[in-house]
Amino acid sequence: MSMHFYSFARKGYEFIDEVAVELKTDDSEKAGRVTRSVLRALRNRLTIEESFHFIAQLPMILKAVYVDGWKMSLQFDKMKHIADFISEVVKEDDASAWKDFGTTDEVKDSIIAVFKVLSKHISMGEVENLMAVLPEDLQLILQQNVNPQ
Repeated sequence: MSMHFYSFARKGYEFIDEVAVELKTDDSEKAGRVTRSVLRALRNRLTIEESFHFIAQLPMILKAVYVDGWKMSLQFDKMKHIADFISEVVKEDDASAWKDFGTTDEVKDSIIAVFKVLSKHISMGEVENLMAVLPEDLQLILQQNVNPQ
């Protein structure tokens, strides 16, 4: 049985490289941290079932990033404003937040960048499901900036 580890890693690197292009940076470490932060902020808003549907479409390495440290919960607060999700992304970036995000606009741009790349790798229906759990003001920004497949 072939495990295809190099293929899994390559697909993960390609995804992160695409995020770096969207962020207009050549810092793949930053692109990886930003991707991780957005994915984790997103998982904190999804039900367990929604998470499983979502990660089924992710490259294998990003599945590992998504589930690393995951404490599944059956309850969470509904976010009402974009500032709530931005705060969650910054919190998930932890000690690197000061390095990755200088302003609220940079966090917004990072969220948009990750969603642009996600929209190339997952089904449009799944993108719509993800966006549905986000605050309405963030949904509007993503709808204006993310061009699905």
